[in-house]
Amino acid sequence: MNEKLPQTLEVPLSALAELAVEWWRLERWADGAEASASHARHVARRLGRFLSERELTVLDITGRPYEPGLAVEVLDIVRDAGASAVTEVVDEMVSPIILWRGTVVRHGQVIVRRKE
Repeated sequence: MNEKLPQTLEVPLSALAELAVEWWRLERWADGAEASASHARHVARRLGRFLSERELTVLDITGRPYEPGLAVEVLDIVRDAGASAVTEVVDEMVSPIILWRGTVVRHGQVIVRRKE
């Protein structure tokens, strides 16, 4: 990991309490107690704002051309005769790339689709 990155970030207790509430909402929604798309969007917005306020970015590169050197681990390569002219495309993000202030904190995990 990059030596410039701090190993810890100070997070106010009130912010962690807010995160706990949003986790609880998401957990209830996932269990079917609240099966509304509006609840899911609300929780997603709140969690996104929490991360953004701490300068964290979640990067999803699904559908983009795969290039060596991307901050991802390739978990699988799917061969597809009907794939587009681009030879390799990120077909699925299993885990997103996480950035803090533009620096990679955690590599993503992807499945790549390759034209046969």
